[in-house]
Amino acid sequence: MSNALTLGVSHVGLTVSTLSKTVSFFESVGFRKAGGVDDYPSVFLSDGSTLITVWQAKSPEPVEFDRTTNVGLHHLAIKVSSLDALNKAYDIVRGIGGVRIEFGPQPIAGLPLTHFMCCEPCGVRIEFTHHA
Repeated sequence: MSNALTLGVSHVGLTVSTLSKTVSFFESVGFRKAGGVDDYPSVFLSDGSTLITVWQAKSPEPVEFDRTTNVGLHHLAIKVSSLDALNKAYDIVRGIGGVRIEFGPQPIAGLPLTHFMCCEPCGVRIEFTHHA
Protein backbone atom coordinates (compact mmCIF):
# COMPACT_ATOMS: atom_id res chain seq x y z
CA MET A 1 0.00 0.00 0.00
CA SER A 2 1.29 3.43 -0.96
CA ASN A 3 1.74 6.37 1.37
CA ALA A 4 1.27 8.78 -1.52
CA LEU A 5 -1.04 11.70 -1.00
CA THR A 6 -1.70 11.91 -4.74
CA LEU A 7 -4.12 10.01 -6.97
CA GLY A 8 -2.58 10.45 -10.42
CA VAL A 9 -2.57 13.21 -13.01
CA SER A 10 -5.65 15.44 -12.96
CA HIS A 11 -4.93 17.02 -16.33
CA VAL A 12 -2.11 18.30 -18.53
CA GLY A 13 -1.92 21.90 -19.70
CA LEU A 14 -0.12 22.85 -22.91
CA THR A 15 0.59 26.31 -24.32
CA VAL A 16 0.53 26.26 -28.11
CA SER A 17 1.16 28.71 -30.94
CA THR A 18 -2.10 28.02 -32.83
CA LEU A 19 -4.97 26.80 -30.68
CA SER A 20 -7.13 25.61 -33.58
CA LYS A 21 -4.36 23.39 -35.03
CA THR A 22 -3.72 21.65 -31.72
CA VAL A 23 -7.44 21.20 -31.03
CA SER A 24 -7.87 19.64 -34.50
CA PHE A 25 -4.91 17.31 -33.87
CA PHE A 26 -6.40 15.95 -30.66
CA GLU A 27 -9.91 15.75 -32.11
CA SER A 28 -8.54 13.65 -34.99
CA VAL A 29 -7.54 10.90 -32.54
CA GLY A 30 -10.80 10.94 -30.58
CA PHE A 31 -10.57 13.77 -28.04
CA ARG A 32 -13.64 15.98 -27.75
CA LYS A 33 -14.08 19.52 -26.49
CA ALA A 34 -15.13 19.57 -22.84
CA GLY A 35 -15.15 23.31 -22.29
CA GLY A 36 -12.76 26.22 -22.31
CA VAL A 37 -12.37 29.88 -21.50
CA ASP A 38 -12.77 32.33 -24.40
CA ASP A 39 -11.06 35.20 -22.57
CA TYR A 40 -7.94 33.18 -21.81
CA PRO A 41 -8.24 31.65 -24.62
CA SER A 42 -8.21 27.94 -23.87
CA VAL A 43 -9.93 24.69 -24.83
CA PHE A 44 -10.41 21.64 -22.58
CA LEU A 45 -10.22 18.30 -24.41
CA SER A 46 -11.04 14.81 -23.14
CA ASP A 47 -10.94 11.26 -24.47
CA GLY A 48 -13.05 10.04 -21.55
CA SER A 49 -10.08 9.30 -19.29
CA THR A 50 -7.52 12.04 -19.94
CA LEU A 51 -8.14 15.78 -19.76
CA ILE A 52 -5.85 18.12 -21.71
CA THR A 53 -6.07 21.90 -21.54
CA VAL A 54 -4.54 23.85 -24.41
CA TRP A 55 -3.91 27.59 -24.20
CA GLN A 56 -3.10 30.03 -26.94
CA ALA A 57 0.36 31.60 -26.49
CA LYS A 58 0.08 35.38 -26.25
CA SER A 59 3.45 35.98 -27.90
CA PRO A 60 3.19 36.63 -31.65
CA GLU A 61 6.35 34.52 -32.10
CA PRO A 62 6.37 31.80 -29.43
CA VAL A 63 9.61 29.86 -28.98
CA GLU A 64 9.33 26.13 -29.70
CA PHE A 65 10.47 23.83 -26.88
CA ASP A 66 13.74 21.96 -27.43
CA ARG A 67 13.71 18.71 -25.45
CA THR A 68 17.52 18.59 -25.25
CA THR A 69 18.10 22.09 -23.84
CA ASN A 70 14.92 23.33 -22.11
CA VAL A 71 13.49 22.36 -18.75
CA GLY A 72 9.82 21.44 -19.13
CA LEU A 73 7.52 18.89 -20.66
CA HIS A 74 9.63 16.44 -22.69
CA HIS A 75 6.56 14.78 -24.23
CA LEU A 76 3.00 13.74 -23.50
CA ALA A 77 2.37 9.98 -23.76
CA ILE A 78 -1.14 8.82 -24.63
CA LYS A 79 -2.10 5.18 -24.14
CA VAL A 80 -4.17 3.33 -26.75
CA SER A 81 -6.15 0.11 -26.34
CA SER A 82 -4.52 -2.17 -28.94
CA LEU A 83 -1.88 -2.47 -31.64
CA ASP A 84 -4.65 -1.90 -34.19
CA ALA A 85 -5.56 1.35 -32.41
CA LEU A 86 -1.88 2.38 -32.35
CA ASN A 87 -1.55 1.77 -36.09
CA LYS A 88 -4.81 3.61 -36.78
CA ALA A 89 -3.65 6.58 -34.70
CA TYR A 90 -0.37 6.57 -36.62
CA ASP A 91 -2.17 6.56 -39.98
CA ILE A 92 -4.39 9.45 -38.86
CA VAL A 93 -1.58 11.52 -37.36
CA ARG A 94 0.79 11.19 -40.29
CA GLY A 95 -1.96 12.53 -42.56
CA ILE A 96 -2.34 15.77 -40.59
CA GLY A 97 -0.60 18.77 -42.11
CA GLY A 98 2.21 20.20 -40.01
CA VAL A 99 2.76 17.04 -37.94
CA ARG A 100 6.36 15.83 -37.75
CA ILE A 101 6.77 12.09 -37.30
CA GLU A 102 9.84 11.29 -35.21
CA PHE A 103 9.46 7.54 -35.74
CA GLY A 104 6.70 5.10 -36.64
CA PRO A 105 5.31 2.29 -34.50
CA GLN A 106 8.06 0.18 -32.98
CA PRO A 107 8.62 -1.87 -29.84
CA ILE A 108 10.58 -0.46 -26.91
CA ALA A 109 13.52 -2.80 -26.28
CA GLY A 110 13.03 -4.97 -23.21
CA LEU A 111 9.53 -3.69 -22.43
CA PRO A 112 6.07 -4.94 -23.39
CA LEU A 113 5.35 -1.62 -25.15
CA THR A 114 4.96 -0.48 -28.74
CA HIS A 115 4.96 3.23 -29.48
CA PHE A 116 5.44 6.04 -31.97
CA MET A 117 6.49 9.63 -31.48
CA CYS A 118 5.42 12.78 -33.30
CA CYS A 119 5.20 16.53 -32.86
CA GLU A 120 1.72 17.97 -33.24
CA PRO A 121 1.39 21.02 -35.55
CA CYS A 122 2.55 23.49 -32.86
CA GLY A 123 5.62 21.42 -31.98
CA VAL A 124 4.55 19.63 -28.77
CA ARG A 125 6.01 16.10 -28.71
CA ILE A 126 3.30 13.44 -28.38
CA GLU A 127 3.93 9.73 -27.88
CA PHE A 128 1.24 7.12 -28.51
CA THR A 129 1.78 3.83 -26.64
CA HIS A 130 0.26 0.38 -26.49
CA HIS A 131 0.99 -1.65 -23.36
CA ALA A 132 0.86 -5.36 -24.24
